[in-house]
Amino acid sequence: MGEIVFKNICKSFGDTKVIENLDLTIKDGEFTVLVGASGCGKTTLLRMIAGIGPATSGELYIDGEEVTDIPPGKRGIAMVFQNYAIYPTMTVRGNIEFGLKNKKIPKSERDRLIADAAEVVGLTPYLNRMPSQLSGGQRQRVALARAMVKTPSVFLLDEPLSNLDAKLRVAMRTELIELHHRLKTTFVYVTHDQTEAMSMADTIILMDGGKIQQMAAPEVIYNDPNNIFTAQFIGTPPMNVHKMRDDVNYIGYRPEKIQIFRDKPTDCTYVRKVKVITREMLGSETLYKLQILSDAENEKEPIMSKSLDMSFAVDEEVYIGVPKEDLYYFDANKMRIRETDMLERLYCTTEGDK
Repeated sequence: MGEIVFKNICKSFGDTKVIENLDLTIKDGEFTVLVGASGCGKTTLLRMIAGIGPATSGELYIDGEEVTDIPPGKRGIAMVFQNYAIYPTMTVRGNIEFGLKNKKIPKSERDRLIADAAEVVGLTPYLNRMPSQLSGGQRQRVALARAMVKTPSVFLLDEPLSNLDAKLRVAMRTELIELHHRLKTTFVYVTHDQTEAMSMADTIILMDGGKIQQMAAPEVIYNDPNNIFTAQFIGTPPMNVHKMRDDVNYIGYRPEKIQIFRDKPTDCTYVRKVKVITREMLGSETLYKLQILSDAENEKEPIMSKSLDMSFAVDEEVYIGVPKEDLYYFDANKMRIRETDMLERLYCTTEGDK
């Protein structure tokens, strides 16, 4: 069991408050991803769980036991770091075995644990090699195997793929998902990469300024954001958001929900005439940067569109349309507005269209 509970947690560095009055429950057995920009507090939370950056105040529980003041080695957790932290002078076997020897685990049990872990992460043929003889991905697997033999209730992973090249990151994401399914234990994973968060998580915790902006499954975070920060952090390119004509509230729509027409559409709630600024071929999709042809100050910023239609040319003037069900509305505080009657009052379909 590996449920993690933060109760009224605060963390300060000197006079700077990083986390303030945080309450959070990370469910047992889930793959939870803490995501956000640098300095948002995600690594601070991970270090609290590990016990290497204790909270200034509040209580932390793992599996129902308060661990606020318990040393890292007695918390039942294992941590995989960004830089692997493996010993260059030891073989793969020696690296995996090191912690077991320190705990005075009998040799027969050590051999069994090493064999099992090596088999799971695909290192069996490499147990006698030195780290210098391994690829980056294989070194990361050594770090994972070393964590696995501790049979922890919680795995903590601090940006473990950031040092790998793009192709290997994709492969390792898949391997980590499969590893979690096999082990069925709690994974807490820190990243600044929203693609990693969306592809791997059962639950995403999106943070900014030490506060949780939204905590939900990836599909909920993407399709039902609580605020503009969430709407624009998750998704590539980010959601198009600009002020409405009342100059108070905001309207938003995702690039892939934009439909492009050469003739003005009649069946879309949001319609604008635009000019194609740039066109990028992405294989099955084309990414367009568009400028709304309007004198309104709230529509001066370019917008992005993803389309399966690659036929629109740079400098061509076309129309965009977004169906009613694909529009998002936010208030002056950049929080989501969901009341349908308010939406109708806030936005007029044709006013100011060219």
